[in-house]
Amino acid sequence: MQPTNPSPKAFDWVPIVSLLLSLVAVLIVYFTVPGDAMDRLKVVTGYVILILVFFFGLMVLIGMARGTIDLKYLISEPTGHASVSRFQLLIFTFVIGLSIFLIIAGTKPPKFPAIPADVLTLLGISASTYAVSKGIQFSRPEGVQPPATNPATEPQAEEKKG
Repeated sequence: MQPTNPSPKAFDWVPIVSLLLSLVAVLIVYFTVPGDAMDRLKVVTGYVILILVFFFGLMVLIGMARGTIDLKYLISEPTGHASVSRFQLLIFTFVIGLSIFLIIAGTKPPKFPAIPADVLTLLGISASTYAVSKGIQFSRPEGVQPPATNPATEPQAEEKKG
């Protein structure tokens, strides 16, 4: 049985309402922050960047809910098998990104920290592992082949028969 996806029109109002709310929030912040125009501009610019990142995430989540963004192969190879190197790179990136965010949020006043060379080296090793595994995979003919489909699990297979 195939899961039902919400209709494409089900989330059309979310971006518009979110945009209007964010514009109201930016205006409120602009007129309530004390200081001169440059201080207000800095705060509003920070909020605008935050809102943009939020909207990018919102669009991805809406695409996932609609079924237009498929994360099925996010950490798998084209053959359908799990990829340890992709998973490792994904986890390392999120752990390091979240750690830097928490360091920035916990510092008064917030500032970007100096990232130790060891952390960058570990992230580079993880990315290199992924790149080398892709090179090895695509150097063999079976690494380039698309995944084999199983007619019993494909919903189109039943439609083609009938």
